[in-house]
Amino acid sequence: MTGKSNGRKRVSFALPLLIALTLSPAICLADTICDNFTGYTPYWHPLGVPNTATYGETFSAPTNGNDVLQSFSFYIAQAVTPGNINLSAYIAPWTGTMAGTPLYISPEVVYNNGTDEQLSFVTDGLSLTAGAQYVMFLSVSQYYDSPGEAQISSGSATIPGGNFVYFNNGNNYDELFTTPWDATGLKPDWAVTADFSASAVPEPASLTILGAALVGLRLVRRRRLRA
Repeated sequence: MTGKSNGRKRVSFALPLLIALTLSPAICLADTICDNFTGYTPYWHPLGVPNTATYGETFSAPTNGNDVLQSFSFYIAQAVTPGNINLSAYIAPWTGTMAGTPLYISPEVVYNNGTDEQLSFVTDGLSLTAGAQYVMFLSVSQYYDSPGEAQISSGSATIPGGNFVYFNNGNNYDELFTTPWDATGLKPDWAVTADFSASAVPEPASLTILGAALVGLRLVRRRRLRA
C-alpha cells in the first residue's frame, strides 16, 4: 500500500508539468528593450514643411534571439513653428546611405506639435534579420500639407548601430528609397525606444525540459507497475 500511494503522488506532480509544457508554445526570452532616452533635450530641428521632411535613427537588430520588432517610439522635444504636422513612421533596411524597401509604414498621424511628447507605433510583430542594419524614421513627404515644424530630443549613444540621419527630400516620397540621404552617421542620436521579442517557436531549452518530463513520466509509470 505504501508503494502504490507514493506512485500516485509522483504521477500527480509529473502529469500537470507535462500538460503545462505541452500547452505552452515556447519558453521565450525576455524582451530586448533599446532605449536611449535620458530626458527631453531639444536638439535637431526643424522637422516639417518646408524644411527637413525626414528624420531617422539607424539601429542593428538584436542577435540574442529577440529579432521581432513589436513597437518603437520617437521623442519630440518642442514646437518650432506652431501647427499640426502630418506624418508617418517607417521601418526599412538601411544600406549605409539610404533606406531600402519599407517593411512597415504606419497610418497617417496628425501630430499636434506639442511640447515633450513620445510618438509610439505598434508593428504587430515585424521579423528582422539578426545583426542587420535598419532605420526607423518619421517623414512628412508623403503628405506635405501641414504648417507645423518640430524640434526633436537628443538621446544617448546607446542604441546598437545607432546614428541620426536626415533627408531634405521635400514632397519627393519615392526618393526616400531610391536616393542617398543628405546626412548619415550624425551625433547626437535621436532619443528613441524599440521593443524586440523572440519568435513564437520552441526554444532548445523548452524542448529539453519537455523531453526530461516525458522520461520522468515513464519512470513513474514503471514504478507503479512494479509496486
